[in-house]
Amino acid sequence: MSAEQPKRSREIKPDHVILAFRVIAHLVFPWLAARFVYKPRVGRQRRDRVLDRLAFWRSAVGLLAVLAATNAYLSPFMVLGDNYAKALRTAAFAMLAAPLPFLVLLAVTRSGYRYELLPGGRRMLGRGALALAAFALPLALLFATDGGSYEVTTLAGLLVALIVVAVIGWYAAFCLCTLYWAARTSFWISEIHPLLAPVASSFFVLLITGQEIISLDTKGVPAPLWLGLNLCGVASTLVLAVFEYRHAWLTGYRFRGGPRPVAAPAHRDGTEPTGR
Repeated sequence: MSAEQPKRSREIKPDHVILAFRVIAHLVFPWLAARFVYKPRVGRQRRDRVLDRLAFWRSAVGLLAVLAATNAYLSPFMVLGDNYAKALRTAAFAMLAAPLPFLVLLAVTRSGYRYELLPGGRRMLGRGALALAAFALPLALLFATDGGSYEVTTLAGLLVALIVVAVIGWYAAFCLCTLYWAARTSFWISEIHPLLAPVASSFFVLLITGQEIISLDTKGVPAPLWLGLNLCGVASTLVLAVFEYRHAWLTGYRFRGGPRPVAAPAHRDGTEPTGR
């Protein structure tokens, strides 16, 4: 008779604990949930990660600078509302314009690489559909409930009401983060081709800022300060876009070569550009 085999006990590894905490954090914090759903893939090079962080900190520092500079003229809620309107217009313009660069790329890309654009187009449509569904869901629920009011008469009803309020607050923050990613990524245009992201961000910031300068609605802020803040925002976006485009070009991305990097041309001294 063979000896009885001891039962194996499940060992809880540190990686499992870290993964569990990450899942809980993504469920609790709407920013992490939106980043998990909407953030495009970042390249493996160190400069890819640096440029990705710079894009976030450019937005964050820019918003803080506007809040501090216009504190004597505008309330923080007015500044945040104005930024929300800009992000909404940017995302809307990018969504409406998305088919055009895709069709142009299909035309200019070499015939052997055109099929590689289709997976990126599907990813862009998938993330865009999720974003639109995130904004459409509250409207659908509002129509389904007919906007009725409910009375809370018991302790259980009070707990349910508090949970509902917490869920609504979480979802509202999630929708704001969704709008941020839709505007920052120009409706996830980089999923089609990495070179499109800096080009699109430059185009839309010039378009939105040009509209504001033409309308000249300073909302009570002195015109020189208002113009300086707008021009600084445009300049920081364009500078970051130039660095992003240059890095993607040195990595080997070409518009006619599809969304995968190809062999980049060597420098004059014969060395290969690495983009690092």
